[in-house]
Amino acid sequence: MTGVILISTSSLYRLTKEDIPKAVACLKDAFKDDPLWAVVFKKEPDRDKSLSGFFTIPLLYGMKFGKVYAKSPEIEGVAVWVPGKHANMTMWGMLRSGGLSYGMKMGKETISNLSIISNQLGPDRKRLMENNPYKYLTMIGVLSQVQGKGLGSRIMNTIKEECDREGVHLYLETEKEDNLPFYEKHGLTVLEKVVFKKINMPMWLMARKPQ
Repeated sequence: MTGVILISTSSLYRLTKEDIPKAVACLKDAFKDDPLWAVVFKKEPDRDKSLSGFFTIPLLYGMKFGKVYAKSPEIEGVAVWVPGKHANMTMWGMLRSGGLSYGMKMGKETISNLSIISNQLGPDRKRLMENNPYKYLTMIGVLSQVQGKGLGSRIMNTIKEECDREGVHLYLETEKEDNLPFYEKHGLTVLEKVVFKKINMPMWLMARKPQ
């Protein structure tokens, strides 16, 4: 097609398990001011350790069932995306990917808070994407010192190109209203805004049709 530039994942760096510590450090930095996770993990005695485990889980899950890429081996930014059929991170899926043990190390209240989130997002995602094949962007984060330099957009462009090539939607959730302009710039629209019960924190559910 004239005027369309295709960007394959070959322009990115595919993470291995040896890269997980560096990827976790990147995500912890990228989400350090995230209001939702501040509430979810507020009663963890060792919040840093719990967050390390929390971010390890989707990395392992993505390596097993989807894709985990960074802009370069320096891992200044990282993204995890999976086919829609693997969007719900089940206990069996976590066990198969090796992530279950990390979840078991979190405190009871943290696990309860995470359950509130997943129990609400799972059905909403299924309802909103019914009959629409899609890729689920589980997580994307860029180191704070290089945010605003286009690294996130380069990763997003690769994911969008894959979705367009396969003719599937792109779906994600974001807990920060400030992130909406970035995702809207990449063609995603807000489908719904939800507020989680008990923890009273918002989340915006977004999707993009294949082009």
